[in-house]
Formats: sequence, C-alpha cells, structure tokens
Amino acid sequence: MKQMMVTALDRTLPIYIETMGWNEWQEEFIRPEGYHCYHWLQTTSGEGLFECSGKSLTLSPNQGVLLHPNVPHRYVAISQPWSTWYITFNGKHAPFIVSSLGLATSTVIRWELKSPLTTLHNRSRTLAGRNLDFNGMDGSAFVYRFLIDLKKHGQVDNQRSLSQHHVRLMPLFRFLDENYSNPTLGLVHMAAYTSVSSQQLNYLFRLTTGMSPYQFLIHLRIQKAKEFLINEKGLTVKAIASSVGFLDASHFVTTFRKLETITPERYRDLNK
Repeated sequence: MKQMMVTALDRTLPIYIETMGWNEWQEEFIRPEGYHCYHWLQTTSGEGLFECSGKSLTLSPNQGVLLHPNVPHRYVAISQPWSTWYITFNGKHAPFIVSSLGLATSTVIRWELKSPLTTLHNRSRTLAGRNLDFNGMDGSAFVYRFLIDLKKHGQVDNQRSLSQHHVRLMPLFRFLDENYSNPTLGLVHMAAYTSVSSQQLNYLFRLTTGMSPYQFLIHLRIQKAKEFLINEKGLTVKAIASSVGFLDASHFVTTFRKLETITPERYRDLNK
C-alpha cells in the first residue's frame, strides 16, 4: 500500500489521492461504517465478492466498483488468490467531479481488454514509486484522468460504454465535417447515412454528446464559422454564413451570439 504525502497545498486541489495499493492475496475487509474517502477497488486476477448497499457483487478481472465515502461494505475472495488494485481519493470538488461525470457507484463497472483501464494499475506504479516530487499535483492529475477513462470506457449493466457509442458515430461525425455547408442537411439525411431510425440516432447523440444531432450540427457550423472569421479576413459575415450552411445571415448572427455571447464581428475583432 502506498500512503500518498498530502500537503496543505494538495488539499486545496479539486481532487487528490489519499492511498493506492496492490494486494496479490486480497484478505477479507469489513467496514460497517464505510471508508472516509471515495474508494475504488478492482480485480486484476481471480474473483471476489463485494457487498454494499444491500447488493452482492461478483468482481472478476477487468471489473471494479466505486464507492462514495462512508458507505458500509464488505469484500472477500471467492477464489484464491484474489488479486486487487485500489485507490482512495478525496477533495473539495471530488463529489462534484464524480457527480458531473455521471459515474455509477456501488455497482459493477467493467471494461474491454483494449481499454486504458486494463493497464491502469500497472501505470500507477510509476506514480507510487516517486518520492515527494509533486506527488500531490501529479496524483490529482492521475485520479482525474482515471475518472475520465472510467466515464469513457466503463460499462454498467451490460450497456455499451461511451467510447463504444462514439466509435459507432465516428463515420457520421466525419460525414458532417465534410458536409456541414449543405443547408439542406438534416436529421433524415443523418439517419439514412447511419442506417438507424431518427429516434435511435437522437438517443445515441444525446448519450454521446449531450445534445441532439441538429444541435451538434449547429455547434459544428459555428465552430467552422469561427475558423473562417479568424483565418479568412476577406470574407464578409454574410459570405461566411453561407459557407457554413446558413441560408440567412441574420439567423447566423443570432445563432452565433446565442452560443458565443458576442457577435461574429466582435469575435473577429477580438482575434485580430
């Protein structure tokens, strides 16, 4: 087990590591009052039983569970040896980060073999092996990266991961990047391109990007417009509006201002 040195400065960070560790022969742990920090436990080999929140969970290789602080739990080996890796973390913004990422807690999270999560416990040894060399700040970056990877690659209840949905939509993302200037482009064309229903496509987009396909297209057009405003000084706002798929310049200006809080002209002035 590696007890991280947490300085007063480290405690001002949004999130920091308290401990991390490896157990080749995981012993039984019973915590009636839970642990005082966020706690992640995953299986590296063998199999274990994890009990929390009235549920009994089996943890096999490439599976783990994330617990909020102070959640009563117990875990014990089903097969020996049961090898595990764990990390505990905290911080003033740790609850917000876990919540905003929508990470599942007190349930099994699994991932594919090719996922970065598969080698995480090995990569963490480099950080654990260092001694007092900005360990707190680097540990903060490490645990945040871990939580992001958990969001991207973690699978709950046999559902596809965010990264798997993203891969499925990537051909359409490329299609939109090549055809955003077409003012007639709409949901029907996108659904036909991906060979899924409009309802299913809308679901996938909201799951992957947090917005509808149409909203995504509008944001893409505004992004391209910003590039034109900076790189093509000779183009008028009206010409740029047409170049990115808007039929009406006033609609373009209104949309740009709504998303960027400033007009296209002001945006260009600020980036001269």
